[in-house]
Amino acid sequence: MVALKLLRPIDALLLPPGQTSRAEVVSSTPQGGQFNLVLRLAQQQTNPTAPRAEISATSPRAIANGTQALIQAVSQTQLMAILQPGDKPATGPAATLTRLDPGQFPPGTTVQARVISQQQVDQARFAVLAKVLQGANSGMNLSLTTNKPLEPGSLLTARVGAQGELRVPDPGRQVLQQVLSQGLRETLQRQGSVEPLLNRLQQLASATTSQTAPANPAQSAGSTAGTALPGATAGDKLAAQVQNAVRQVLQQVATPAQLMTSKGVEQAVQRSGLFLEPNLTQLANLLKGGQAPAGARADGTAAPAGSAPLPQPALAKLLSALAALPVTPGAPPLPGADLKAALINLLVNVQQQVPPTALKALTLPPGPWAQGMGPPPSGFPLPSRAMQALAETPDLGSLLRMTAALLSRIQHHQLQSLGQSQTFSDGSTQTTWQLEIPLRDGQQFNHVQVRIQRDDEATTRKSAEQTPFWEVRLAFTLDHLGSLQAIAKLYKGRVNTQFWAEQPHTLSLLNGELTLLRDRLLAKGLEVGEISCHQGTPPQPNQALQQRWIDEVT
Repeated sequence: MVALKLLRPIDALLLPPGQTSRAEVVSSTPQGGQFNLVLRLAQQQTNPTAPRAEISATSPRAIANGTQALIQAVSQTQLMAILQPGDKPATGPAATLTRLDPGQFPPGTTVQARVISQQQVDQARFAVLAKVLQGANSGMNLSLTTNKPLEPGSLLTARVGAQGELRVPDPGRQVLQQVLSQGLRETLQRQGSVEPLLNRLQQLASATTSQTAPANPAQSAGSTAGTALPGATAGDKLAAQVQNAVRQVLQQVATPAQLMTSKGVEQAVQRSGLFLEPNLTQLANLLKGGQAPAGARADGTAAPAGSAPLPQPALAKLLSALAALPVTPGAPPLPGADLKAALINLLVNVQQQVPPTALKALTLPPGPWAQGMGPPPSGFPLPSRAMQALAETPDLGSLLRMTAALLSRIQHHQLQSLGQSQTFSDGSTQTTWQLEIPLRDGQQFNHVQVRIQRDDEATTRKSAEQTPFWEVRLAFTLDHLGSLQAIAKLYKGRVNTQFWAEQPHTLSLLNGELTLLRDRLLAKGLEVGEISCHQGTPPQPNQALQQRWIDEVT
């Protein structure tokens, strides 16, 4: 990237601030330690017959004639230029491909290319020439036909389909992916694992067990008395509101016995926090129509039959009321009553106990993935982040930071789910749900990460309803077995399963249970394909889009 300065103010009319254009270096002349450049802008789509405009600018370094660049006007006099690699004259013309060789571009491969030129063939088709930017085929030209115009100089990211076609999302989707990538970076830097927070909350809950709880929960809302935080000073009291919020978070934690039943798994997934926002929208729609779920108001009181539409409560009060609802094993939770809602309620209550002047100093330090400007890893599972220093500091500030860190971790899973769900131009779709289920086994806390992927082919006239392809991945770490991942793939009643373990002893134990697993799958009416065990870690799942995005201007 090169910073340029316009020599003629009138040239700012050709490229107003904020606009981007592809350009070619016509000449480069040294002048007083700088280099005077003449840049020829690309033709405008609105008037392709007009002569190509030229602008003059100074550069801190020499740029060879004929170099292609993507330039953007930062201000009335400043430009930023991104030189295009491989666009300088070479010893020979680049190869142009009219079809993709499956050996070089296997199905599922992600292709990134830069649009070089575009020509309209008819009213519904455009001929596009694009240059591959990565991999062994970098520098090759692709001759493409598309039904959507593509601006020369724009970045094209696509996936190779089963028939060798390039499946390209719409430009709006690519902009959304860039926003998601920024959110993934930020949440990954701030996220923290679930175990430190749950261990702290369990300590606080145990410390308050000996005290008598108020008969009326509403009375505790105004009380400021509480139990001193373990190891804290005498002035650090745990308010009654925080005590209730702590218990509400712990109620959302599943047990191994619960996950042994399909109902229990369904409830644990619903309570993971992944669906809080759509569930709140559903709840708001119910309240607008005067239909409180299960005959309850937002404050938990009964709604009389035939009553008027319910008023919209404040979000903080609504989350507090939802978190206070009892957890019934085996019963689906009400919309919005989940782990994320309980954590937000805890965060709000803890913030109210921390002096405003102290809140500024409680920013969670970046994680080890914050080095450099690259986007976060998009793999599964999400790395753990043990905040040992915070876990050993028993004060409200560390409790607040650990709560915020776990909320960021849940948000990261939500953004991963949204970023990996995709609808392609041919009508096929890929939907991904990535989440984390906290577990309590006695006095120990753990978690299991879940990734569910559904692929649907485009509907056709011959078959209006297609059979989806399912893939479920589980990742967890057990004390004596180490890291373990399981992958199950289901299509048309046939299931294939893989287990991956890092420790040889765990691998031996898994191999001894494969026959039992096959029998249980057959008893469920499934056709069983391959069941295998492997040492190490599995390859990353096939995703709709590569999660590496190039920032055009930083």
